[in-house]
Amino acid sequence: MGKRLVITEKPSVARDIAAALGGFTEGEESFESEDFVVTWAVGHLLELAEPKEYDDKWKSWSIKLLPILPEAFQIKPKDGHKKRLAYIKKLGKQKDTTGVINACDAGREGELIFRRIVEYCELLDLPQERLWLQSMTKQAIRDAFDSLRPGTELDNLADAAYLRSVGDWLVGMNATRALTQRLKSGRVSQSWSAGRVQTPTLNLIVRREREILAHEPRPYWELLADFTHSEGDGHEWQGRYHDAEAAKASDDKEMKPTRLFDRALVDKLMAELVNAKVGKASEKRKKSKQKPPLPFDLTSLQREANSRYGISAKRTLAAAQRLYEGLKVITYPRTDSRHLPDDYGPVVDQLLTELQGLPKGDWAEHADIAARIQAAGPENLGKVLDSSKVTDHNAIVPTGNPLTEPLNGDNLRVFDLVVRQFLASLMGPATWATVERFVAMDVGEVLGGKPARFRTTARSLEVAGFLEALGKTEGDGTQLPALMPGHDEANDVQVQHDQTVVEDKETRPPGRFSEAQLLRMMETAGEQLDDDELSDAMKERGLGTPATRADTIEGLIRKQYVNRISSKLTPTAKAMRLIDVLERVDVDGLASPRLTGEWEHALHEVANGERSRSDVEKALYQYTETITKSLTDFEYEELYETEAPIGTCPECGGRVYEQVRGYICENNQGKDQGCPFILWKERYNRYIDRRLAIAVFNAPEHSYGPVLWFKDLQGTQFLDGNVKLERVIKEVEGKDDKIDWVLQVDLGKGEKNTDPEEVISAEAFPCPGEHEGCESCVVVETTHRWVCRCVYDGKQKTGPVLPRKVCQREMEDHEAAAFFGEAAKTELIEDFISKRGNLFKAFLYRKETGKHGFEFLPRGGDKKKDEAGEAKPKRKSTAKKSTAKKSAPRKSAASASSAKKSTSPKKTKRTTSKKAADADAPRTRTPPPSRDSDSKKATRRRLRTSSRSGPSSKTTAVSRIGKNPNS
Repeated sequence: MGKRLVITEKPSVARDIAAALGGFTEGEESFESEDFVVTWAVGHLLELAEPKEYDDKWKSWSIKLLPILPEAFQIKPKDGHKKRLAYIKKLGKQKDTTGVINACDAGREGELIFRRIVEYCELLDLPQERLWLQSMTKQAIRDAFDSLRPGTELDNLADAAYLRSVGDWLVGMNATRALTQRLKSGRVSQSWSAGRVQTPTLNLIVRREREILAHEPRPYWELLADFTHSEGDGHEWQGRYHDAEAAKASDDKEMKPTRLFDRALVDKLMAELVNAKVGKASEKRKKSKQKPPLPFDLTSLQREANSRYGISAKRTLAAAQRLYEGLKVITYPRTDSRHLPDDYGPVVDQLLTELQGLPKGDWAEHADIAARIQAAGPENLGKVLDSSKVTDHNAIVPTGNPLTEPLNGDNLRVFDLVVRQFLASLMGPATWATVERFVAMDVGEVLGGKPARFRTTARSLEVAGFLEALGKTEGDGTQLPALMPGHDEANDVQVQHDQTVVEDKETRPPGRFSEAQLLRMMETAGEQLDDDELSDAMKERGLGTPATRADTIEGLIRKQYVNRISSKLTPTAKAMRLIDVLERVDVDGLASPRLTGEWEHALHEVANGERSRSDVEKALYQYTETITKSLTDFEYEELYETEAPIGTCPECGGRVYEQVRGYICENNQGKDQGCPFILWKERYNRYIDRRLAIAVFNAPEHSYGPVLWFKDLQGTQFLDGNVKLERVIKEVEGKDDKIDWVLQVDLGKGEKNTDPEEVISAEAFPCPGEHEGCESCVVVETTHRWVCRCVYDGKQKTGPVLPRKVCQREMEDHEAAAFFGEAAKTELIEDFISKRGNLFKAFLYRKETGKHGFEFLPRGGDKKKDEAGEAKPKRKSTAKKSTAKKSAPRKSAASASSAKKSTSPKKTKRTTSKKAADADAPRTRTPPPSRDSDSKKATRRRLRTSSRSGPSSKTTAVSRIGKNPNS
């Protein structure tokens, strides 16, 4: 009798399937029964090949070769996965294998993982079936095996997955190469990556930062008055000056009903109010209802966890995955649906019963609420149960499985949120008692005969409804006794005016995005939507998917485009420059959240069979060609040609113009030629925007401040400081003195991001227990590290440890598991950043001391280990270099390459400022742009060739999975 090969996405799922179906024996890397052989992938085992796999010429990053448009896409094993693929192929090629079942995660990426495996392992001739798991309970697994779907039913979803992968490759590969070649400098050898989802997400953060940097504080005043209801019960309250008509009539965006920007008007009002002893009060009281929420999808769960606990989107997803896979107490978390199927009514009733069995103590409140909901009958079911709004998976809800172990850290927080939200969705609305009160004060003719009005509002929770499940009780909020007891309205009630005070204030810039806010913006493609129903309508046009948004945010941080400071996301100077260039070369699509959201919608249409794969694929190729042409063909001198000079050069009196990397004198002719003046656009991790540069140039002696939003080198806090543009002279042995202009910064104090260490998981994974003296131990995951808590001779001590961030790279969960595992080594990691700012790749391994070290790829020899645990810079030759670097085919004014440095020892001396040696400005000089349009046209150079040869026809070891629709 034949057996069917079951391929899961993770080992844990394979183990669960074997346990649920029963009758399995455990093999080398599989489970086998009379009917099935179950094995696993480890996420994506295969990836689209690098350009060099198609043609040797594409090893070069020359922009002459762009765009790269392969005739057919190829896949190859990811580093370290060939053995796993060979094992899967061996199982699939056994004589008794009669079919293959896709048991990867139910969704787009799970389909892609499986399809690539069967393609690469040459198993396409076997019948394919799909296991669609939305819950990891034993019964759910058995039910899913009883209703296997033909693999062909998911062809449209597979097409959408293919297009997602190809689209990311085409846009990312071509845009990254083009930008890196056009924007790289001699300072740091790192890539300027761009992507279909990454870049518009970054644009959201950059746009907000521009608003913050452009903001100029303006003084305004608010009036706060004290009143007493002397003829009633004598209660006291405060009212704030409020003029809604003036705010509505004003074009000033910073104008609000409570704000007064005219100091003279404030003084006149105060002069009248000093003598005003009585006022006339009016109020309206009403009841307002708040509708219960729907259960969570992944994005709304991540937003709530970030808002309430400050947990990052990545941590929330990791906790949800542990609760789903390991503990099996919640349903599949990577969902974009907030509804349950129409026939889920009996399941809801069963879940309410099971929740009443939660352990007492921390869960007593949840159990009590579940019992009351069940006794009274769930409310709101008509809205919660809606199959038409259930996509690949239903909303995230509890499974009803008992808790087999105490929860802690992120697991506890996330499970608590899921249970509370589920219960709240089945309860009635909350009722708030609201009151709005105005007191009118006579101020003569100051306001044209109108009285000055002071407003007070209050809101208290009258009926808790669903809010009880979310931790609120009746009476929460603020209360204000009635002017006329028993009446919802009161008019012209005389009250006593005790005093009015003036509050001095300044306008503030908008706040930076928290992850919760950014996730909402990604979900709605950058639209400011607060209404959940409107947000649902935008979901198909959002940036990325719920499962990928956390990775997108973490990727921006890892690639040094974004810093996370005090729970807020702030762009780096590199990010500000990137978006600035993209806008100036008219690559709107690459940075547009709305347009990129439309691409995601197109993938949804393909998955739903509403649009053909070939149609969308053709559009992707055309889009790639368009943006690549814009990124390769622009002229540096054109980017800022319409901008006026920012000031006069303090060195030679010439005009200073803005360029990509800085503000440069028109007489600067390059390294050591002409005027040496250039002001770089980055200082202490702050972007030196045009407004600040102009302010510094126009300030007396070029001294200006205070300036906000500098950052310390560790990225732990914002700092402010006074800045001054200073001339620095250095003596260089055997050469003329070196002249630099440096923006000196006298940093003040900032609010440090303390970020206390918290436990995320008390038992992230087992420790191999190979370190000396270990009797029993477990790896604990915290916000700062993974650390083995060991017992030595009956005392708890610390064993091996892995920081969460190594060489500026955030470590992944599976990499930590490999570090602590038997192999004690991760797969090859390619995006570490050295102390000098250079990218490098290495294996991370666990030393005998328990600390981490690096193992590098061989270069004509064995792998080398760095016992210091830090990346070692490449050794430079001691031979003196006399020739200059050959300039790139298209080297612009803003990116002219410097000559190679001599290795002779240099002696420097400060003669102007003690801080000069700390200046981080590079020693590259760039010639100014030509301001003569005829000369500019005459010297313009085109890099793109009119014809490109196609990919080579050489045979490779990878599989072809699609063809260029334009070929």
